[in-house]
Amino acid sequence: MGDDMVLYIGEKNVSSWSMRGWLAVQHKGLPFEERTIELRQDKDRAQRRRVSPTGRVPVLRHGDRLIPDSLAIVEYLEETFPPPAHKALWPREPEARAHARWLAATMHSGFMKLRESMSFNLCFLPKPPAPTSEALQEADEMLRLLQDALGRGCSGGPFLFGAFCATDIMYAPAIVRLTSFRVPTAGAPATPGYMEAVLSQPLVKRWMDAARALPPRETY
Repeated sequence: MGDDMVLYIGEKNVSSWSMRGWLAVQHKGLPFEERTIELRQDKDRAQRRRVSPTGRVPVLRHGDRLIPDSLAIVEYLEETFPPPAHKALWPREPEARAHARWLAATMHSGFMKLRESMSFNLCFLPKPPAPTSEALQEADEMLRLLQDALGRGCSGGPFLFGAFCATDIMYAPAIVRLTSFRVPTAGAPATPGYMEAVLSQPLVKRWMDAARALPPRETY
């Protein structure tokens, strides 16, 4: 297997899952080629099917291996480029690592109403539409999970488990949604500081700066 690495992503102001895969590769400090497939011009997924076995992005090509799905990319990178030679994507301690993994998996598989009502592309509009009550209920659930993680006192830093890790990466697009839609955080008082830390993280900021430089898309 060669060492060439290519990451296929969607537009930075549209594809929240691409953001996660991109952050993971960047966090590891790995050289890679970034190729964008414009989702609004690939309605039939023909372009995505040429590069991804699932017809979705992100998909990582490493030599002759194809790894679709952000969470799978995270696990592949951690296994293939482990710490300490490369930055860790998961906490070292078993208990914290287990918590980090299930919290990431919860983001991966849940919060569907929040995603639908607070679509990532809408975050870049001058005035996003009002979210549904179901979306706000799921946002409250998410904030309670984050508050619980932050309240366990094992972080030792501004992020959920100390250093910036895969769980923060998985929640980064959701944090963009929560802040853009001005979701109330009174019931989770530790979360505003955490969300600000994530949005200020240099890699997250780099993605968001590039996303804001694109024309906003009400639909795609």
